[in-house]
Amino acid sequence: MPGYNYINGQDWFGDCLILESHLDEMKFYSGTERLRMWKHSSHTYDGGSMLYGYTWKGYMSPTKRRTLTEEKGVYQTQIVDKYPEFQQITREFMNEYFPEFQWCNIQLNKNFPCPKHKDSKNVGTSIIIGLGDYTGGDLVIETPEVKESFNIKYKSMKFDGSKYSHWVMPFQGKRYSMVFFKSQQVFKGSLRKGVGTETVQHSPV
Repeated sequence: MPGYNYINGQDWFGDCLILESHLDEMKFYSGTERLRMWKHSSHTYDGGSMLYGYTWKGYMSPTKRRTLTEEKGVYQTQIVDKYPEFQQITREFMNEYFPEFQWCNIQLNKNFPCPKHKDSKNVGTSIIIGLGDYTGGDLVIETPEVKESFNIKYKSMKFDGSKYSHWVMPFQGKRYSMVFFKSQQVFKGSLRKGVGTETVQHSPV
């Protein structure tokens, strides 16, 4: 078994709690696109939806730009600069439980009642994991054949959010979700994290 600095390895629930403890330390906000999806005030709302990873958008303001990566034209998002160790934590977690899945970004959600949508800029399948002390909050996925809801609390679901509409059912409590995915604009070169698969499955609990 590889040596890890942050996760236990081979202990799904324990390692989910480690992820959750680090999410608890983060200050959440919502980016512009997520505010368009669901409008709310950051002053009165304990949560948000923010991109952890990479973007092609270097411009933030006339006096501020994002951190450039080794990939030309690819930048780190603000949250990576603020919580850099979370990169290693998530890499260890994904290497242990999903070693063949390719990803370059994580959408981090806290108490975000995501409405019905498709992730048109994603490439292929994504992996979503639910964390936190909450009730309700099932993930609903709608395909041409069927509409199904899935309990993802301390479980994972692999699905193609670029093809299928999906949303979150009402919930109570503190609900986190982490969506590992590939972005059309930045998924290339050294940003790749493994070899992708296209199956749909729940992780062990």
